[in-house]
Amino acid sequence: MRYSTYQSIFPMNLEKMQENQKKGSKGFSQLIAQMITNTLLLKLLILVIVVWIAGAGVLTVFAAPSVPKVEVTKLTVQPGDTLWQIAIKHKPERMDTRVYIEGIVRINGLEDRGVQAGQVLKLPYF
Repeated sequence: MRYSTYQSIFPMNLEKMQENQKKGSKGFSQLIAQMITNTLLLKLLILVIVVWIAGAGVLTVFAAPSVPKVEVTKLTVQPGDTLWQIAIKHKPERMDTRVYIEGIVRINGLEDRGVQAGQVLKLPYF
């Protein structure tokens, strides 16, 4: 078979095989060093990503448009006024009166639901 086209996929050169084996013992320490380097690079990459995300969050907070200040409506309680009457006069049209009264109680920190003449109440804005 002088003119055969067959070529083996296995290395037939014994000298090359021995040379590769010698490099293999040297290559193990290089492999460990490369793994350590890759681990450090991975940790550095994760740190950069975390710092980037945190920085973007901080910038987003500072770049957010300011919330317009809502003027608080204050009301001086007149003699004979009750929370129910005040709520009916000042609540939004479709809101339940009891919900608006609860808002008045919370915004003013009232412990009991009674009000006295001359008392100044803040009215919630909905």
